[in-house]
Amino acid sequence: MSIVINKEGRFDNSEALDFIDIDSAIDVSQLDDLLDASGVRIIFESCGDGRFLTLGRQLRLRGYAGHIRVVGSLLPDQFPMALKLGIDSAEITEAHGARCTEDQWIAQAARTQGNYQSRLAG
Repeated sequence: MSIVINKEGRFDNSEALDFIDIDSAIDVSQLDDLLDASGVRIIFESCGDGRFLTLGRQLRLRGYAGHIRVVGSLLPDQFPMALKLGIDSAEITEAHGARCTEDQWIAQAARTQGNYQSRLAG
């Protein structure tokens, strides 16, 4: 079983979207084939390899408007960056969720509010 973390950092398994799963090692040129999908899950092995974040950003830059979820061992302090790059949610294992509590995710999600970039953007 896994735990889904929404944009507010809350553990929320209520979303029932149809996702297309891709590996973080996918060639960026293949992203255009995904632009009409309602949801894309980017599955990654290591949070030390930032390709999953780059893929999320590249999808948004190509005009993707659907839901992007990353699946792997994302850490709460990496969550704000993921949100800023266009990621909508994260999916982690229950064991990872026991180590990284919902309160940690909520606190980190709040860091995306009121930063200087968002203030400059209006």
